[in-house]
Amino acid sequence: MPELPEVETVRRKLDELLRQRIVQQVEVLRDKSFLGFSDVSTELLQQQVMAVQRRAKILQIVLSGQRDLLIHLKMTGQLIFVDQSGERSGGGHPTADWVAQLPSRHTRVVFTFADGAQLFFNDQRVFGWIRSPLKQEVDQEFAQYGPDINDPNLSVTYLLRQAQRRSIPIKQFIMDNAVICGVGNIYASESLFKIGLSPFTPARQITKAQMTALLSAMQTIIARAIELGGTTFDGKYVGVDGFAGGFQHELQVYGREGLPCMRCATPIMKAKIAGRGSFYCPKCQK
Repeated sequence: MPELPEVETVRRKLDELLRQRIVQQVEVLRDKSFLGFSDVSTELLQQQVMAVQRRAKILQIVLSGQRDLLIHLKMTGQLIFVDQSGERSGGGHPTADWVAQLPSRHTRVVFTFADGAQLFFNDQRVFGWIRSPLKQEVDQEFAQYGPDINDPNLSVTYLLRQAQRRSIPIKQFIMDNAVICGVGNIYASESLFKIGLSPFTPARQITKAQMTALLSAMQTIIARAIELGGTTFDGKYVGVDGFAGGFQHELQVYGREGLPCMRCATPIMKAKIAGRGSFYCPKCQK
């Protein structure tokens, strides 16, 4: 699933590409992918894109009218922008749809702009979604989420208060979107390794010093991943603008089960925590 750095990379690219374009047509090829489209379809037409923003892993396309667009890529979603010349940009889950003829068999929604450019929402497993709430309803949508990990106002005091009655493992805690948003599986494993903290440690046992170090590590790693365009394990599509990150080359533990720890040479282990594969060094992380 695309995590915050990957979604932020998509946001930055689309914000550059979509601003000022006018929506001329919206074609929904799979009803499940655009929730409530029949009720809002006419309200979206002839609206200008003012900005592309992000909250957690939800993209918000701000329109000039009464409604905005919210998009969640979930596990297999992609957004591919094709300009009038056929040049492609975008990002999301790595599949051949990035370079296939569009619309592909996985294309669920197509936005066509007044100048002929198009934005394709592809979703192989149809878990992703698009909604178009009224502007005043957007805050209600986002109220269920905790602050973003890169929110400058996020504090150690807040995290300690949230953790004090939680016995769940710290890795599960930092991946809880109701607590903080944006620390997905890859970046949680990397952050815990960076400070030498076991992913199994109960959240309520984390000291102030540990939480301070953990917050700093998470924010540093997320910022670095955003700088590199996220983490992309499939390198087939590096020639398509915006479709390949570079953080995979800096991973210390994620995906390295059985390989020697880069610090102590102990084999990296993998365990399930809350149903997610967790990578750690049993010697370095206590």
